[in-house]
Order: sequence, then structure tokens, then C-alpha cells
Amino acid sequence: MDYVDRNRASFDKLAHQSGVKWSHRELTVQFISSFQMLLGGNCVLDLGCGVGHDALRLKRYNLQVQGLDISEVMLAEAKQHVRGVEFMQGDFRHIPTDDDLYDGVWANASLIYLTKEDFHKAADEVYRVLKPGGVFFSSYRIGEGSCVSDGIFNQLYGEEEIQSILRSHGFRIFDRMNTKDEDDTFFSLYAVKQ
Repeated sequence: MDYVDRNRASFDKLAHQSGVKWSHRELTVQFISSFQMLLGGNCVLDLGCGVGHDALRLKRYNLQVQGLDISEVMLAEAKQHVRGVEFMQGDFRHIPTDDDLYDGVWANASLIYLTKEDFHKAADEVYRVLKPGGVFFSSYRIGEGSCVSDGIFNQLYGEEEIQSILRSHGFRIFDRMNTKDEDDTFFSLYAVKQ
């Protein structure tokens, strides 16, 4: 079993646990309004949608949202609680949609679940599915190396490192910020497909 399969199994177990604290949910409230205002259209992919918390908030901004997650169990929860959003099972490294489809991709602390090697594949995929000029919001845990938390692999990044990776995949970064919660520091940024 590789790390992606282990992550999927861990996410499946967490899907039904109501007491799970997802620290990145505070980022949603902080950044979603700006994300919506930056879009040139209303078609958005919630990359790593989990049980649909962010997809629901995005939908409330009158956005046409599709949610993608690797965990079928989390997607089943999302489908039960969030109406009017299309949810699909898939891997960030091979997003199962057409090219140039989305005005925006929202990846709120979801790409941290990939190794650096696989993150490069996912960055290419995000670039592929975004329309030219499309907006990419993403957030990352700041640190060095990797760790496993609740059975889930997490890759940590430095700020300069993540910006360099995204630039190398054709993104232009136009805003970035740090946020802290009691446990982690997150680095969030807005980028555009050039």
C-alpha cells in the first residue's frame, strides 16, 4: 500500500467523525470572498473537497462548484449534506476533467497530502484544467520535511520553495500571506495561470 492509499484509508475513517478539527477551515472564511471577487467567471473546482465544507461556502457565492476528493466515503458525506454541487472521486495527480475548464481552483490545505514529487504532477494538472487567466488559491503548512498526522501524510514547505515550484509550472503569484492557528502556520497564496 503506497502513501496515497494509506491517506485515502485514513480520510475514509475520519469522514464520519464530527469532532475532527480541520485547522484549514478558518482559512476558508478568511480567503473565500477575495477568491470569488478575483474570478473572471463562476466555474470552480474545490480540489480536496472532503465532506464539502468549502464547496458549500463557495456555492453560497453563486459559484458553479465541482468538488474532487480521493475518499469515496468523504464524497458520500458531501453528497448527503451539500446540494447543487457535483462531487467526483479522483486523484490530484490526474484530475478527471477537460482542459481549460475552470475559472478558479480552490486547494485549501489539500496539496500538502502529496509528496513533493507528486505535488509537481498536481501543479501541472491544476494548470491544465484552469482557463487562461484562471485563479488558483492554495494553502500549505509551513515547515521542513514531512510528517504523518492522524495516519495522513503531510508535506511541509518553506514559503520561497512553494512559490518557486508554482512559478516553474507557469503560475504568476500575485498575493500571499501567513496565518497561524494554535498548532500550525499556513502559507496561502493567490496565483494566476499565465
